[in-house]
Amino acid sequence: MYKPASITFPSDIRTVMIINNAAQQPDSFGHQLLLFQKNEMTMTVPADSMAYYFCRSLGKTIAESPLFDDVRLCEDTLRRDSLFYLAKPFSANDIQWFCEEYDVDALVTLDKFFFKSILCYVENRDYYNLNYLNIEVSGELKALFPGEQVAHTIPFTDSLVWTFGNYDSAETLSIQDIQFCMRYLSEYTGQNMHMHLVPYWIEDERWFYTSVISDWKRATAYAAAEKWDSAADIWLTLFNKTTGKKQKARLASNLALVQEMKGNFSKAIEYAEIAYSLFQEVADEEDKYRKMQQNYLDLLKTRLEENQKLSEQLRENTN
Repeated sequence: MYKPASITFPSDIRTVMIINNAAQQPDSFGHQLLLFQKNEMTMTVPADSMAYYFCRSLGKTIAESPLFDDVRLCEDTLRRDSLFYLAKPFSANDIQWFCEEYDVDALVTLDKFFFKSILCYVENRDYYNLNYLNIEVSGELKALFPGEQVAHTIPFTDSLVWTFGNYDSAETLSIQDIQFCMRYLSEYTGQNMHMHLVPYWIEDERWFYTSVISDWKRATAYAAAEKWDSAADIWLTLFNKTTGKKQKARLASNLALVQEMKGNFSKAIEYAEIAYSLFQEVADEEDKYRKMQQNYLDLLKTRLEENQKLSEQLRENTN
């Protein structure tokens, strides 16, 4: 399923630059070491280049979208202050200068980016030593266009848990292990943030009603093979001649699915509304299939809205 980004860029935005505008957190901030679940001390874990890994991963992912002609990565380090927990967003003049200086149409800035981690080591737990590492990353992105009065702000948080145990080692995970996990989380989070900036694919599941009726069985086989037109011809014929409301509701639901698969969301909603109306007549509010049909109808309405937004995002940008 192709879904629209949460931000719609103006159609004249053809080139974008990713900029690291976050101050690096101190090495001693945000990291805890718990030994035997009793003693506690802080750790020193450098976060060098983690914001860069995030920006590079984000840039690579959005570059795969047809939305932009070019996606660039600013290699410069902009902030050297110690206020890593604060965002220092660009002014209108900053945005204009960067776009002109680097010959781009828009900016995506990483304004905050920092980690918190807890490493717990438990020794001789039934002769089994346990390392438990939890890392959390928090940050803030902004999408900026010259002349735009309000920045599009995207806060985010993600986490990683790693449990490792063995019988014959008394060593905890090393600082290098923690840094490895921080880098993995940086790249993973950067990749996932693309859905706010460009349209993206997700997997989803659909269902349809089957029956022991011979013609319906043939339609089921066609649908399973994604031959939607052939399945629709049979289901529509059955729908037109069926008088039972329950069967008619199920056939209408199947026809709604066909139209959704073909991208005809308005027609899909028409059939889904017929199906739901019929289910209301033959089933009470707590009926499983009535609820399923209502959920499907709501989903189709959302897909129609998303498709309109998707068309807006892609219409002129892919010319």
